[in-house]
Amino acid sequence: MSKHTEHIVIIDDEQRMCESLSALLSSDSYQVTTFQDSSEALEKMVQKRIDLVITDIKMPKVSGLEVLEAVKKIDDGIPVILMTGYASMESAVEAISHGAYDYLMKPVEFARFELVVKRALEKRRDELDRLQLLEELKISNLILNRRIGELNALYEAGKSIGSTANLKELLKQIITLAAHVTDAQVGSIMLLDEDDQILTIEAAIGLEKKIMEETRLAVGESIAGHVAQTGEPLVIDDVESHKQFERNNQERYGAASLLCIPLMIKNKVIGVINIANKIDGGSFTENELRLLSTFASQAAIAVDDANQFERNLRRLTEFEILHDVNSRMSNIETMNDFRQMLVNKLSSVFPIDFTIWFDWNSSREILTPHGVSGINEIPLTESGGIDIHKVPREELAITDFSASELDLSDIAQLSKVMADCLSANQLYPTPQRPFMAIPILRRGELAHIFCIGAHSGRPYSNDDISLARLVISQTALMMEREKSLLNATRVMTMGNMISEISHDLRKPLTSIKGGLQVIRNRWPDVMEQSDFFKNVEDEVHRMNELVRELVDFSNPNKYQTEKSDLRHVVTRALELVAPDLKKSKIEYSVEFEDADWEIFANKNQVLEALLNLILNAVDAMPEGGKLSVTGLVERPDHKKVDYLAVKITDTGCGISKEQISRIFDRYFTTKETGTGLGLAVVERIISAHDGTLAVKSEENNGTTFTLFFPMKR
Repeated sequence: MSKHTEHIVIIDDEQRMCESLSALLSSDSYQVTTFQDSSEALEKMVQKRIDLVITDIKMPKVSGLEVLEAVKKIDDGIPVILMTGYASMESAVEAISHGAYDYLMKPVEFARFELVVKRALEKRRDELDRLQLLEELKISNLILNRRIGELNALYEAGKSIGSTANLKELLKQIITLAAHVTDAQVGSIMLLDEDDQILTIEAAIGLEKKIMEETRLAVGESIAGHVAQTGEPLVIDDVESHKQFERNNQERYGAASLLCIPLMIKNKVIGVINIANKIDGGSFTENELRLLSTFASQAAIAVDDANQFERNLRRLTEFEILHDVNSRMSNIETMNDFRQMLVNKLSSVFPIDFTIWFDWNSSREILTPHGVSGINEIPLTESGGIDIHKVPREELAITDFSASELDLSDIAQLSKVMADCLSANQLYPTPQRPFMAIPILRRGELAHIFCIGAHSGRPYSNDDISLARLVISQTALMMEREKSLLNATRVMTMGNMISEISHDLRKPLTSIKGGLQVIRNRWPDVMEQSDFFKNVEDEVHRMNELVRELVDFSNPNKYQTEKSDLRHVVTRALELVAPDLKKSKIEYSVEFEDADWEIFANKNQVLEALLNLILNAVDAMPEGGKLSVTGLVERPDHKKVDYLAVKITDTGCGISKEQISRIFDRYFTTKETGTGLGLAVVERIISAHDGTLAVKSEENNGTTFTLFFPMKR
């Protein structure tokens, strides 16, 4: 209790008594007030603090006993000393029974009077100390009960948030409990996207849905962004007067006092909890800040566990989808079935409103749509979507796209480029925020792009994109393998059939050839003078070569490799075709840069591949020209290591853009008498040697084929 001058009131109708007692007590540093009118004294005592009342018993108007009763009503702890000049046992008993501290006889003995006053004031001080302790104890009990309530709330919150693994439900529980323990009406949980460093609202109470969907804060921006950046909790009494964050959060919360707590795991911020609008309209306290910080620690662990659970669940979903896709692959007959299966599987994980499948033509450098689904914003058909069978492909093709300028591993960049391309063409939907473009590669090069989007909602997460990329690429790979296996089976069947047919064809060809030889022996003049027999001989020879080519393709030799110098194989090939080059008036040159040209190869097969390409070059230069063979160390576009490259360049007629993408297809040929197997054989031979093949050609300006062989390791 703080020190103060103790106040004593003296009531006596005798002025001299009042003055003498006042003088005595004032000398002891007491504040003394005297009254001769007892009713006036009672009125004044109600207005001021009193520590002791000394009153005469017998007074006009209000007696001393009546003053005693009135004082006890004002404050039962104020001691009252009664004085009388007419002492009696009855009056003494009555005074004590009414609660008087002491009873003194007049004339008053000053020594005894001072002692009684001193003891009465000591009792008063003890009583006031007791009352103050009781008040402090009461306040302490209230604080303790509140702390116990807070701890119980934290305990119940911990049990509650630990009982669910569903992230969305967990976040709703967390923000509800956070608002409960802080007596708040508005709150939100924002989680941090580590890649984009953006905070988005994942759960809230007291906020409009539109605000939840549209709010995106960069780290460092506004209050939540600041807390996410620093990792330090923040309590603001009045946001309107705060220099740094003045009115930044008015639209979202509309409250003066705010709490913002980081969600942290191992000193790493994963999000923030925002609390506002205290129920009683007051400001949040440091204690509530500490309480919410403790709660946020529990919540962060639960959120991290739920995230891990969802990641594991997503991984399991990936495996389930891939397993299901693999099991259904054998039943897929068309590309439309293939795309529809992908959409059905992926839409079970994230929203899909439309898809567009593009084929990439590297020679023409255009994207052509091969299939669309779910598009319902563009009124081109009766159903409201794009019908690629009714709309000319030329109108839908995308020409302002360059695959060579893009990093196909960067899905965000590719998605942005594709979104811009689609937006520029009114026949396509304008992609909203949920949009991704997934590249599909074949032999390391772009073959297709699968665009997936939704009309509204949040952007696809990195997990969504990773899942789509994994499922689409793996499914496309399985589709390619399935097709390859089917083609291999067909080729094997066809090869067996061709072998049988070729074997049967050789018999009549041999007979015809033998018959012609008999005629030549018997009638040589007839053979020399007759164009008919000469043409028959040429055609028999041509048919024999065709049969040999068919047999070679359908029954390939085993690739038994040995160490060979690639320069020697090239030289041998040129020696074999030298007569044809001379006959066709073709100049040729050979040049190899300094390198180790030894490779492990089947010389005969590599020789056959070289002969095929050189003879094709001869056919491309009927009026003569130049043929150059160059050997150098070079890295293919889609590889990460160097290869031994053999470039065969001619100055012939070249290959058109329409044809160049098909020249390696089996049975495709531009020659009237060709089988379409020559370049297919070349590609097969180079692939069997773990190499790769590239071609560049410009119509009327020649062609360059490049054979890449792996270098010795």
